[in-house]
Amino acid sequence: MIPTTPPRSELPDAAPVPPDPAARQWYLRLVRHHVGRGPYLDVAGVGGLLLSGLTRLGPASGLAGSDAEAVAMRDGAPGCPVHRRVDDLPGPVAALTAVEVLDRVPDTELGADTGPGGWFRALEPGGHALVVAADAEGRGRELAGARWVPPREPRGHVRIREILVEAGFEIVREGSDGLTRGPYGGVPVLLDPRTAPTRAQRTAGRLTLPPGAGERAVLVVRRPT
Repeated sequence: MIPTTPPRSELPDAAPVPPDPAARQWYLRLVRHHVGRGPYLDVAGVGGLLLSGLTRLGPASGLAGSDAEAVAMRDGAPGCPVHRRVDDLPGPVAALTAVEVLDRVPDTELGADTGPGGWFRALEPGGHALVVAADAEGRGRELAGARWVPPREPRGHVRIREILVEAGFEIVREGSDGLTRGPYGGVPVLLDPRTAPTRAQRTAGRLTLPPGAGERAVLVVRRPT
């Protein structure tokens, strides 16, 4: 049984933060290995840092959910165009990243431009997307117990998968980021055998851990042709 946490309404709505450098590097390697060539579109990427990294793989642009978010993405990825609407894009893209975006999108806005409905419209037929979202029913949540702080919109891997399928996507690969937010108990992270599979997965730069094994659900999806 997963220990309970206080109701979401009783917790502060923490501002989203960019992925840490190790996670960002792993996401970029996942894009290269599992998503494919660009042009790339990064959706609602906090601070524009992932967008900046995507430019090393090919042409990249951003899609922001607000004017303030667009400014922050442009500041973090100088020279990259950042749009406010899918209709403003010059054309469909071949690849898309949505890292910890579903954590901020309520069910009522899943069809909006920065939700899965917008991702589907932004991708060309056959295009792929990397989707990362907190797993409210994963092993990381279980180990954290009452210390776990849920995102604005907590969902488990199964529900995240359902949302993507309902938006029209095909699931290509699915797994977990592993145990990335230690320490888990009194054992230092580097000495904790439970974190070894996570380090191996990041070193490989691929998605190898099964769904539910860590902190976040990680899925590669495709817009059907």
